[in-house]
Amino acid sequence: MPYIDLTAELIELVERLEPIARPGGRGRAMMIMGTGRQTGASTVAREFARIAAARSKRGVWLFDLDLANNPQRRLLVPQQGTAFDAGFGRNPFWRVEPEVARARLVARQAEQRLYVTEFQRAPGEVQRLSLRGAPDYWNAVRQSIDLAVVDAPGNNRAVLALAADMDGVILVSDERRPNPDAINARREAIESRGGVVAGLILNRAPDRGQWAA
Repeated sequence: MPYIDLTAELIELVERLEPIARPGGRGRAMMIMGTGRQTGASTVAREFARIAAARSKRGVWLFDLDLANNPQRRLLVPQQGTAFDAGFGRNPFWRVEPEVARARLVARQAEQRLYVTEFQRAPGEVQRLSLRGAPDYWNAVRQSIDLAVVDAPGNNRAVLALAADMDGVILVSDERRPNPDAINARREAIESRGGVVAGLILNRAPDRGQWAA
């Protein structure tokens, strides 16, 4: 299948969010979530963050919610550089058991004004990892950076716990395998938790473009 360049569509999406930093210095937190497996949501999140970073002043952070594997960090920062604390002095959006386990979220610079998160934990110490709502955390993020792009795995319903803390959730569906029921189910799940669906990206859509609001 020929390669389809999403740049134009993602630039349009970034422009709809501008000015990225709102009056008072508050940035935004946007979640990118697939409506199922292999929709290309992580690729969309990564390229969206890159394009936004090029227009940013205070920086864009790409939060990878695949905390066990950190695929975005491994791809964008193959050689580990300086790690910046991503705790923001607030109760985090993750919980580990036992609570005494050594675990933290850090961010590494991938490109100019673009940072990607990495979840670090001591080998064998974390027995259970879960996600939870943390509005104070995300408000601190908004005060510190222009845009947080949250890459949420489409096959993990635990990420829905963060939906209400976001300014919006952008769904990604694969046009080659259209499933309106899955899209509606994911939208209803987000809205039932207090989240807002801000748009739908139709990835790999022939002829008609790759993004639709």
